[in-house]
Amino acid sequence: MEALNLSLLFAICVPVAAVAALNVWLALKGERGTLLLPSLGGFESTSYSTLVLSAAAAAKARARAEEKANRIDAANEEYVHEAA
Repeated sequence: MEALNLSLLFAICVPVAAVAALNVWLALKGERGTLLLPSLGGFESTSYSTLVLSAAAAAKARARAEEKANRIDAANEEYVHEAA
C-alpha cells in the first residue's frame, strides 16, 4: 500500500515540479509577463465608471451605425429607381 501512495505522490509532484522549474528557468532568462505561474506583480485595474462610460460610447456608436444603415436603405426604395 505504501508503494501505491508514493507512486500517486510522484505522479502529482513531477508535473508540478516541472512547471515550477520551467517558470524559474524562464524568469532567469529574462522573460517577463509570459511566465506559466501567476506573477507577483500588480494587475491592471479599471474602475466601474470607466467601464460604464465605454459601454455608453459603444451603444451610441451602434445607434449611429444603425441610423446610417437605415438612411442607405431608404435610397433603395422603388420610387428612387423609377426616377433614375
